[in-house]
Amino acid sequence: MSETDGRGYHEFRELAARVRVVLVGPRFSGNIGAVARSMNNFGFSDLRLAEPRAELDAEARTRAIYSEEILDNATITKTLAEAVAGADIVVGTTRRLGQRRARLFTPPELAEELLGAAAPKRIALVFGPEDTGLTNEHLDLCNRLVTIPTGAEFDSLNLSHAVTVILYAINSSFSFASREKLDSAAALEELLDHLERVLRLLGFLAEPGDPLRTLLALRGMISRGGWSRSEIGLFHAILRQIERKIIEPQ
Repeated sequence: MSETDGRGYHEFRELAARVRVVLVGPRFSGNIGAVARSMNNFGFSDLRLAEPRAELDAEARTRAIYSEEILDNATITKTLAEAVAGADIVVGTTRRLGQRRARLFTPPELAEELLGAAAPKRIALVFGPEDTGLTNEHLDLCNRLVTIPTGAEFDSLNLSHAVTVILYAINSSFSFASREKLDSAAALEELLDHLERVLRLLGFLAEPGDPLRTLLALRGMISRGGWSRSEIGLFHAILRQIERKIIEPQ
């Protein structure tokens, strides 16, 4: 088993609750909305706007499709210092090399750095303005730096694209296979219970034979089915309709 396999859904949710995405001086409201959508895509919800130059207007909401709640709950501060207050790890994003930028993590390296912390840490991911990036004064508030190597001469990414790359790197460090298996097992168990209840209402399990053997056979059939959530939901709907016909006959 790889280290990633051991990091499941619940571990991700615990980490995501400790992460805030901080946009410094965002210039375009559409970018703020697109960032909110990306956050929602990858399971993050704490958005903070420091020194904003754009409003959370209709354009922001249009770009934040299905993610408007993140905008509604966004924290707005006058300074970056206020936005990162209380964070143990403050990560600044930059594409420039320099004396203050001696140790730069790539997104995958940053993800491992955050996950390898000895104890749960509050994390701020800081992204600079679209036109200038983070200043040296902003970077002085950061204790980690990350860059996104593009391998191209033009390496300036759109704000929302940069956020997406970093959040994806963190999200992909977890395996959600365990969550799917657990959810599927629980959903199938619930379906089997529902089926047994309906069969008892029908009197089917009272017929001559071995009710336990019948239930075990049904369990095997359903467990091998590779059911999707929608298929399980459809089966429940059929069973509920049968229940209504039995309990409330016309």
